[in-house]
Amino acid sequence: MDNYYTNRRDFFAGIAAASFGIATENLLSSKDAMANWGLIAPGAVPDDNFDGRCLVNKSRAYEIMDRENIDAIVALNPVNVFYLGNYFSYELQKLRAIPSFAVMPRDENKPIILVISSSDLWFIANGDREYPEIIPYSAPQSWEHYHDPEIWSQEPGAIQGMRNFPAASKLTEIEKGWLEIENRFKNTKSATPEWALVRALKESGVINGRIAVDDMRIKDILNTLEIKSLECLPGDNTFRKIRMVKSEVELKHMKKIAKANQKACMAMLAKIEVGMDKNEIDKMFLIETAKNHAKAMWLAIGTIGGFIDGKVVEGRPMMVDAVSQINFYHGDFGRTWCIGEPRKDVLERVKILKAGAEIAHDFIKPGVKYSELRKYVSDAIAKINTAPSGTIFGPGPHSVGLQHTDQPYRDNLPFQVNDDLEFEENMTLTVDMPSLEPGWGGAHLEDLIVVKKNGIESLSEIDNPLVII
Repeated sequence: MDNYYTNRRDFFAGIAAASFGIATENLLSSKDAMANWGLIAPGAVPDDNFDGRCLVNKSRAYEIMDRENIDAIVALNPVNVFYLGNYFSYELQKLRAIPSFAVMPRDENKPIILVISSSDLWFIANGDREYPEIIPYSAPQSWEHYHDPEIWSQEPGAIQGMRNFPAASKLTEIEKGWLEIENRFKNTKSATPEWALVRALKESGVINGRIAVDDMRIKDILNTLEIKSLECLPGDNTFRKIRMVKSEVELKHMKKIAKANQKACMAMLAKIEVGMDKNEIDKMFLIETAKNHAKAMWLAIGTIGGFIDGKVVEGRPMMVDAVSQINFYHGDFGRTWCIGEPRKDVLERVKILKAGAEIAHDFIKPGVKYSELRKYVSDAIAKINTAPSGTIFGPGPHSVGLQHTDQPYRDNLPFQVNDDLEFEENMTLTVDMPSLEPGWGGAHLEDLIVVKKNGIESLSEIDNPLVII
């Protein structure tokens, strides 16, 4: 019987090694590993119609890599790891500093490789998704490889075969799936995430090439291990350029979340009553998104910062901007609302917003620049604007996908929108149309759309821009 079970001392020693070594003492220390990763929250359990095919737009990725003369893209940011590997680490869902990587070579004959902790193999085995090649890692056999910097450049041996199972007849189907994948990687696990990454680069044939990395700590890792044959280039924008144009599977995810997010938002609005505060409404949004198999991400209601009276007031014009996600893809939806009969000035503001959105949607097509859209819509609104002087109606286009703002930055500077960015076919985006006026209230209109060859396709059910409760 003893051989049916993992030796307790070995098991807990392995867990300790993984928990202490990988989480706190490896090159990606817990202090740094969580910084600026753009973490996305765990999503809801996929429903029966879940499409688990690979996400990455491969033709787009190869095109961008050709254009930028790079041999591979390498991801550490969980958003990009998920994009390439179709998997979001269980360890990161627990906010542990145990990294995953993904490598996609330019060579179409080479596979994408996902580097994950061996603890994630259970979820790989029992997940209904299409996965790339996998390189798991466990922990080194020797503590010295964590404590002695002098030998960090020497690849350590890995702890192997930490789990034993009883006879197959005693296993459930789920356990059998886990056993199969554990046996597959039983003797091939790497010792650390760093060395697993090196192996992935070697197997991809890019260990001597030019790679675009979304986190420059990857360069530091490779230098520390004395792997100096590669050229590492900043690649956050490279990933964003690729992700901006959606694959068929991504468009399917976007259509699902757009409808679910809108449905949840409208259901929440229908339940609002005079006197409610933002905390009460936030809870309603959490519940309504969950009913639609989505996860609430954020809710701007009243104005961006909440209710200017501290609570819902009858007759006050208010905005709502609701964002939730399914399978890490984001919905984005906005409307103007009020309780009771709206005043004339509210109707006028909403009329302007509706006209601006229609003008924007009619103008969008491949090749049009963000800056051109802003100017065209702003000039058109100026001719029909009946609001008081100083009232701003700002058309704000932005790509939406795995992140709320899913587009490359200007000059590689974070948070700086590239005004020269052009709309491309199969981009998913919104055109924000907010009006925020201190002393008056808020108004907003926003719908998700897809750029098509000759115009747009709406992902929302575009209806009345004013919701009267």
